[in-house]
Amino acid sequence: MGQPKRVTMVYPYYQSAQFFTHQLNAWRHYPCELSAFVRVIVVDDGSPQPASLPTDRPCGLRLFRIEQDVPWNWLAARNIGAHHADDGWLLLTDMDHVVTSDTLGAVVHGQHDPATVYAFSRREHTGAPVHSHSASFLMTKAMFWAIGGYDERLSGVYGTDGAYRKRLTAKAPVVLLADELVRHEYVADASVTTYERKTPAMRDAKRRTFARLQPGPVKTLTFAYHEVAA
Repeated sequence: MGQPKRVTMVYPYYQSAQFFTHQLNAWRHYPCELSAFVRVIVVDDGSPQPASLPTDRPCGLRLFRIEQDVPWNWLAARNIGAHHADDGWLLLTDMDHVVTSDTLGAVVHGQHDPATVYAFSRREHTGAPVHSHSASFLMTKAMFWAIGGYDERLSGVYGTDGAYRKRLTAKAPVVLLADELVRHEYVADASVTTYERKTPAMRDAKRRTFARLQPGPVKTLTFAYHEVAA
């Protein structure tokens, strides 16, 4: 075990009020010796019913809100979270994934190489193992921005985050950790159901989006947003 390190967990949010409450309860139950090193940033990507902060905010929770409702704009949400995170390490995942105390302890106290990106093992909330999540990572804030952040020119279409993973794997080795995230896909409102995802129409939209993408620098922090006061 190494010296404890500061970690900011970044969660995009969209119409997930019920599961946000579940996450809040999980964060409140982290042991004090862990929560002292952890911050949480939640970014509401334009929900029609905005997320709100509880009066008792666990883990130094901060909430931001993107002012435009663009489908699948968690690309911008992650950029905003990474921009406002403390220097140190980022744990990037989705609202339907719970970080257990055991996993968080391994993250905070483990010896991790800043030049490496880490992926997590995963299991269902029922206990069944499931393949690792392609969009959950542990990396330093400096590494996130060295990779370039998520390209917001690709916002609005499901599955375009593969462009980020391509740049990520070109920049750093990716190591799969034994530490698990717990998936609650489609439990209550944990997963986005407002917009279609793995459909032929969405696959066509993804193909067209990449086809018209012009060469040039990645665009980040292009959407208006604000921090939500308690």
